Formats: sequence, structure tokens, C-alpha cells
Amino acid sequence: MSLNQGDLLRDRYRIIEVMGHGGMGSIFRAVDEHLGVEVAVKENLFTIDDYARQFRREATILANLRHPNLPRVSDHFSIEDQGQYLIMDYIEGEDLQERLERLGPFEEEEVVFIGASICDALAYMHSREPVVLHRDIKPANVRITPRGEVYLVDFGLAKVMHHGDQTTTTGARAMTMGFSPPEQYGAARTDARTDIYSLGATLYTALTGYTPEDSLAQTMDQEELTPVRERNPKVSKRVSDSVEKALQVHPNNRFQLAAEFKNELLKAQSGRFSINFNFDQTGQPQSKKSDHEKKSKDDK
Repeated sequence: MSLNQGDLLRDRYRIIEVMGHGGMGSIFRAVDEHLGVEVAVKENLFTIDDYARQFRREATILANLRHPNLPRVSDHFSIEDQGQYLIMDYIEGEDLQERLERLGPFEEEEVVFIGASICDALAYMHSREPVVLHRDIKPANVRITPRGEVYLVDFGLAKVMHHGDQTTTTGARAMTMGFSPPEQYGAARTDARTDIYSLGATLYTALTGYTPEDSLAQTMDQEELTPVRERNPKVSKRVSDSVEKALQVHPNNRFQLAAEFKNELLKAQSGRFSINFNFDQTGQPQSKKSDHEKKSKDDK
């Protein structure tokens, strides 16, 4: 049975509201009454072996990650005849999908800032021992807080890879059309370049408002990727080239490291301006350009 507003979970976590529903459970905003802080509670009501094992894997992966662009796990437990629960940081704000639906495509500088932040998280994850792959990067899994902090969330499809041998702990298999590269459909082993593709697809969507053509259809010559600038001519060639390189269907043709992707994105914006996200009185995020950009415009 799923939780409801006002419920007290494990005599500690008071449910405030439902943040989202999924096929296996829901995510809730709650208050940790022991510490007086808000947390997110993720539940899994399908406790048969495969689902339970994947949920434990997500908890274990997140509990061992410490990065400013990733949520932290503080608790994980099961309640007999009810479900499994994951307690983690509550990330206020909205995800990219919500923002796109409400306000349309992002400005280029916003996308560069978001992309660089997620690249930092990926570089950290991909350098871990064992390596952590997210495998489900898409607009709904990137959140921006009112203070402009960017978080990569939802590790339900994550996988870990051990250096030096072929041992792999495989997560759940699932694809999202437009955001998953061909190898995720089973064509080859997934690796760090899988996440780079999905981030490229996420940035493409943020820039244009369109989901890129499905990767598997591209490999079968049924579709071709529509260039970024064809859908949004305002995007600079350097940023569009970077995003399109990340979206190459063959892994060897993509950026091989998240740091490389970040560097190319930042080169396009070098010396121009930085972005801070703020929310207006209606709760809508507004980008605030730096004094450096304002001065540059005044000088023109």
C-alpha cells in the first residue's frame, strides 16, 4: 500500500506530498522529524527478487557517491508486507522537462551551464572504482534548484563496472527513445560513452524543444539526426557541433570522456558570461546574466 500525505514512515519521516508516480511506486517530499530537514522518499512496492535487487543496487550506488551535482542517500530500509524505501536529499526546483513544457527551449548559455555541471558529475562517476554508469539521462532526470544548482537524479537504471576485469553489475534494462544510444538496445556493451550520448540528447532537447531522432532508427538508415541549428538557428555553431558529436551513433565517434565534452561546451561560452538561476514571484526560474555580460552589451 502506497504512502499518503500525513503518514509517518518508520516513526521518523512525515509525508508532505507526492512528487511523482512511477510503475513500481512513488517519490514523496517528507520531513525527517528527527533532524528537522526535508528529504525525498522513494518507494518500491514491487518487492519480488529482481525489483528488490535493483532497488537495493540504486541505494548502494548512491550511498557511495559524494558530489555536489548528485543527491545523497541517508537511509534505506524495507517494511515487511509493504515495500522498500530510499531516503535521499530533497532537491527543490523543477526538472528540465517541466521547464521545457512551461517555457520552451533554454537559452544557449543556460544549456552550456547545465551541460558542464552534468559533465562534472559524470566525470566523477566514470572515474570511480567501480565505474558508475547512469544510463537514464534525460530532461526529467536533471533538476535545477532556485539557487541555480544542477542535479542528476534517478539512478534506477544505473550499472557499475569494475576496472581490470570483465565483472559487471548490471542494472535494469530499459530504453528511452531519442535519449538511449544504439548499444543500450543490446547492440553492444554500455560504457561511459553511453551517458555522453544521453547527455547530448538532453542538451539537444533543451536547445531545440525537440527530442532527437531515435538512435536505433538512425543506425538502420530509417532516420537522420536533424541538425541543432536547423531547429534553433540562434545556437552557435560550436555548441551545436559539440552536441551533435555527443550524439554520434557509433561510440568511437563521440567524446570519449565527459571532461572532453565539458571543455568543448565551455570553449563556446569562454569569456562571455555566467548564468545564475533565480525564481520570480510566480515561482518561474529566470536566468540572471552576470555584470560582465551587461557591461559588454552596454559597450556595443
